[in-house]
Amino acid sequence: MHWYKNSHRKMNKKCVHTAKSTHSTVNNWQARMIRLFAGIFFALFCAGVTTSIYAQSLPDLIFVQIPAQAKPNFQAGTHMSFLMDRYVDGARIVILRPSVAKPMNLTPEFTAACDPDVSFDGKTIVFAGKKSSEEPWQIWRMNIDGSQKVQITRGEGDCITPVHAGNRFYLNDPQPTPQIIYVGTEHGWKNEQNACPVFALYGTDAQGKTVHRLTFNLHSDFSPDILPNGRIVFTSWQHYGDRYQPTGIFALMGINNDGTDLMPFYGNHEMPLVKDMVQVSDFDDRVYFIESNRSPWLGGGDIAYVSRHRPLHSYHRLSHEGKGLFHSPCPLPDGGLFASYRANSPKAVFGIYRIDPKSGKRRQQIFKEPGWHSIDAQVLASHPKVKGRSNWLIPGSTTGVFYCLNSYRTNLPEGKNIAPGSIKHVRVIEGIPLRQKATISECQNNATKNSGLKTYSATAFGPRRILGVAPVEKDGSFHIRVPAEIPITFQLLDKNYLALRTQEAWTWVMGNENRGCIGCHEDPEMAPPNKMVDAVIKLPVELTLPPARRRSVDFRHQIAPIIESKCAIARCHVSGQKAPNFETTQNTTSDPAFSQVYKILIQPIQGRKNERYIVPGKAKESPLIWYLFGKQMGSDQIPYTGKITRMPPVNFLLPWERILFIEWIDLGVQWDSRAAIASESRSNEAKTR
Repeated sequence: MHWYKNSHRKMNKKCVHTAKSTHSTVNNWQARMIRLFAGIFFALFCAGVTTSIYAQSLPDLIFVQIPAQAKPNFQAGTHMSFLMDRYVDGARIVILRPSVAKPMNLTPEFTAACDPDVSFDGKTIVFAGKKSSEEPWQIWRMNIDGSQKVQITRGEGDCITPVHAGNRFYLNDPQPTPQIIYVGTEHGWKNEQNACPVFALYGTDAQGKTVHRLTFNLHSDFSPDILPNGRIVFTSWQHYGDRYQPTGIFALMGINNDGTDLMPFYGNHEMPLVKDMVQVSDFDDRVYFIESNRSPWLGGGDIAYVSRHRPLHSYHRLSHEGKGLFHSPCPLPDGGLFASYRANSPKAVFGIYRIDPKSGKRRQQIFKEPGWHSIDAQVLASHPKVKGRSNWLIPGSTTGVFYCLNSYRTNLPEGKNIAPGSIKHVRVIEGIPLRQKATISECQNNATKNSGLKTYSATAFGPRRILGVAPVEKDGSFHIRVPAEIPITFQLLDKNYLALRTQEAWTWVMGNENRGCIGCHEDPEMAPPNKMVDAVIKLPVELTLPPARRRSVDFRHQIAPIIESKCAIARCHVSGQKAPNFETTQNTTSDPAFSQVYKILIQPIQGRKNERYIVPGKAKESPLIWYLFGKQMGSDQIPYTGKITRMPPVNFLLPWERILFIEWIDLGVQWDSRAAIASESRSNEAKTR
């Protein structure tokens, strides 16, 4: 900048000298005009120099432009709309070079294109696109000038958000295979809360010849990026029953590029609810993301980050601006940061800004165009290649192993009240996906029927079934073998088979994977005690029954017959009044058909505010179970004023009948699970044909 300052001084001297010489030969007004023109020339000169210097400091950028008028008509009440907001006709990928004022469209032949990711060598870009409105989104590759576009995926569902990952290789591979990680819907699962598809992470080679599904969450996984060590960090929508109702919570999870070693990364118990747009910095220790408690069109919120080395202990919210929304952070090679931003105004659009990485304040505006949202900026240059990951899975394996060293060990306050020796069993639960093909465009336009959970339950819990129950050793350890590539969760049980704790998130194991934990939601930085636990020196307990032999427990098929035969005939329930109605009733065609008895059990007790017979998912805290035991079994935090006596007063329930009631409540008080299970079975049979 020294040359600029010297030019400034020379210009001033020249202007002053010219003004004095002219003043001796012309009138005062002429002198004033000369000084005015000199000042204007000087200002224009300075402005030109400043623009040139600033423009030269900018890298080439690629980003996505979304037409502002393309806001889709999302159905009311959806909390996942921002995931699909950018996938609208007219979306395009552009390149902006410092030497030009307007960006160039790289995808003019596409109806819509989004999600660019620059290769490690900076020579190509993978992206999501479709050439017509009727086509599903697929993954494509092109050169950085937009030439030589090649389609990579050809799945039946939508394929979006591709990122370049490290190599995936077996130890005896002659050549490691570079991976592209993307998000897809080919599996055909539907969200429990709305009519939108469930997204899962997939991996493929650069040509799309071999595709592997990596995640099996009952709710969507999306927004992946790659750590320098080759691990994938992504956003996971965790919605288990009534946990954080009605939205659930969005957490950052980590996984290998072959789907193994799923672990929390950050945020599965931390507010705010939404954490999205994960961006790993190649140039420092930060993993950036956007967090918010709301989901406006295109998303957005505050910028936050964690350390990739200590993600659970390094959270920092960078931006604190309440006047607008930040979007898609972009770390820079010089340690700086770009991000998109728009004000809280109906007509405001996202523009790209330089952000102070220390204070989070907006600095220079890089680019903004009326009528277009500019998001997902990336530097068009080479960047460090991430490490590969070895793959030790055996193709065709259908089971894997879980082990826990000490189920009493936890960093959550609700688990620290479990007395040593009280955990006797672990119940393993399989989540049943809802089956319905749905596309992004259909979801945006409300074109799919939104039955959700209403067909199967009047609670927030989806259909599920029991894989089995295994013993927990005296030291708190257990060791089990389970089916691979299905969503499962765990419940720790006492001697009465009542759940003491439930893992309120879905996990899974890949074929031939052996995955263990120190405890039940222990601090991942915790080192296990240097001792051999009882369970792992034994063979794993086999919980691998075929689907047709796995048990479900619902009201219609297991609970109602017991109530009708042993409870409805008891004098205290029918004396002087009409017998309970077990027939299904339906008020309107849009309402599900449930029986009167089912509704009475799950709804608030008439005339007793805030009191219920059942707490879905918590049999130990449900007064109905207290009646079956004749005493209070749970805590004193559940409001209930009725006198607890053993029911039925005669003809007590047999032990297995009482366990059925416990399982029914602990699994979420399903009305009818069999319809969902039958749908899943038909889908699995179709795959094997």
